[in-house]
Amino acid sequence: MSQGPQPLPSKDAFQRLIDGLQTLVREHMALAREELKQDVRGLGREVLASAAGLPALAAGYLLMMMALGYLLAIWLPAWAAFAIVGALNLGAGAAITATGIRKAMSRRLDLPRTAEELRQDKQWIAAMKDAPPAQVDGQLPARPLEGARQPPQPASHPH
Repeated sequence: MSQGPQPLPSKDAFQRLIDGLQTLVREHMALAREELKQDVRGLGREVLASAAGLPALAAGYLLMMMALGYLLAIWLPAWAAFAIVGALNLGAGAAITATGIRKAMSRRLDLPRTAEELRQDKQWIAAMKDAPPAQVDGQLPARPLEGARQPPQPASHPH
């Protein structure tokens, strides 16, 4: 005579809960890792593309600064002319570096899929917490959003 699903002992239910939470954390970590890999690959390509012209840029910049130093040397002693050019370059470099650092520090790391999964899990856990005990009876409730991943369910045990 079958009475329907029998409630599992609390030890088994607790073990399933722990297993489900471990799986959930592993999946979130894998998703975050994948998103970070994609971001780093894209950033690497951008840096490589922008760095390709640096040698020519540096050579042209150096020649322009030498020319400016010699031009100022017409009116000033050579040491003063090159000191002025050097000081202007130091000031401009410091300002550009400070701006770049501020921009990098303000950039927010964006992991949209991970954030969405965490939001769905928060709703799912709230639904589990609010479920009446009779509804839970050894089975984990499904996640509230359609198409969402669910933790592993135990195989039904015929008694």
